[in-house]
Amino acid sequence: RTRSAWIDKEIIEEQRSAVNKGYDFSILPQELKYSKEETEDVLDHLQNKNQRLYVFTGLIYTYAESKQQLDAQVMRIISTARQNSIEVDTYDYRQRRGLNSVLPLGHNHVEISRMFTTAQVAILVPFATQELDDAGGNYYGQNKHSRNLVMCNRKRLTSPMGFVCGKTGSGKGMFTKTEMTGTIFSNPTDEIYVIDRAGEYTAIAERYGGTTYHFGVGTDTFLNPFDTVSVEHMPRTEQIAFKIDAMLAQAGASAAESGQSLSEVDQSIIQRCVELAFQRAEERGDGLPPTLQDFYDIALEQPEHQAQTIALRYERFVKGSMDFFNRQSNVDFNTRIVDFNLKDLPDSMLVFALINVCEAVRNRMYFNAKRNVRTWLYVEEMQSLFAYPTVLNYFSRFSNEGRKFGLLLTGITQNAVAMLNNEAAQNIVLNADFIMLLKQSPLDRMRWVELLNLSEQEEECIDESAEAGDGLLIAGNARVPIRGKFPSGNVLYDLFSTNPNETKELKIGSKKKDGKVI
Repeated sequence: RTRSAWIDKEIIEEQRSAVNKGYDFSILPQELKYSKEETEDVLDHLQNKNQRLYVFTGLIYTYAESKQQLDAQVMRIISTARQNSIEVDTYDYRQRRGLNSVLPLGHNHVEISRMFTTAQVAILVPFATQELDDAGGNYYGQNKHSRNLVMCNRKRLTSPMGFVCGKTGSGKGMFTKTEMTGTIFSNPTDEIYVIDRAGEYTAIAERYGGTTYHFGVGTDTFLNPFDTVSVEHMPRTEQIAFKIDAMLAQAGASAAESGQSLSEVDQSIIQRCVELAFQRAEERGDGLPPTLQDFYDIALEQPEHQAQTIALRYERFVKGSMDFFNRQSNVDFNTRIVDFNLKDLPDSMLVFALINVCEAVRNRMYFNAKRNVRTWLYVEEMQSLFAYPTVLNYFSRFSNEGRKFGLLLTGITQNAVAMLNNEAAQNIVLNADFIMLLKQSPLDRMRWVELLNLSEQEEECIDESAEAGDGLLIAGNARVPIRGKFPSGNVLYDLFSTNPNETKELKIGSKKKDGKVI
């Protein structure tokens, strides 16, 4: 108020002088006019916007091993500040006062200061930005606001299940492979399994000494959905119960594709056939689990006409060129990273294959839990599993059990609307404590905003303007805006990138040697 009164006095004197000299009294010096406007703005904030005034002193501390290095650092600081319209000067010959003021003791020995309102001070308050820095965590990018590293330890989350969601080209593959790499090097006993729909994780699996299994017509990879090798230590009744769950999910998805549902009679028949298949395998005495052929034959033997329909649904997986799930398994789980490459698999077999692989990983999860080994599972095209009620129920039980037995499950999808089309699917997502949202389409973004109650600032992190790799990481109670730009021109970038143009250039470059194409 005193300053405002002083400025008013100066204006009156300036106007009186202008009248005496015959000038237009409404024309004021720019400096005086600016001071008047600035003072009125501050008064408005204090009187009407619940603001207060604070005395502010801004100090920047830097040091170096030599005078030359120190001078260079000071010049960089001053130059950077001026680029942002901030005047910075050196505090020459008064370093002791400056150092004592920088120390976190709350004492200011520097006489230079200015007045700030509450809003202006709030911008400069340390720790106002949400940070994530877990001990033993993986690297997930930089905090978009503070530029600090974002380190998250998913094992410390109440529910380590997670989702990586974003439209094509948003950086899902780069984000996932970065997490995989961190896990491989920081957790030497953890095992990683990837359900790889597009075949983009084969290179990273092979680079890290893992194994890739290709599924499709003409391949020599077989995976028996009734395999129980890894869970032989568990009671037989539990082993069979797991297989019944998986078969019900597969049969339900197959029925839904033809617009039908799985009745209670169908479920009873499937349960009976699974139990009889295991009984028949035991009677053979060769120590091998049953196969789909056993299940199929037993279904045909049942008196109910519904059993014939069930057998018919499984016939395509038992006979013909797509019988690679009707053999004893030849998949070796004794490597740390296993890539199940489903690139050549027909779409009509995708859900069936996804459940079979999940069932195999579930067996391994129980085996690993006995050894205190954590199991990581990445599932591409997660929305495919959420499309059918029976599959959704299976997956819900699988994820809930997994949390108790050391499973860290990650679903990867580019279509949130398809994944969140029912309440059960939404509950699975809400129970996950780790969600990475990358660039979203407008419709998907609306669904996430509604489901997770995102603020306007959080929504901006995943809108159409988001760069590849940028997004919003939700880990427990923390919500951190991520800057995930990965530096190019290095081995890891070439290994992680799925950009078709860059991949093509890399392949061309790898064929050149001594200036010649080989």
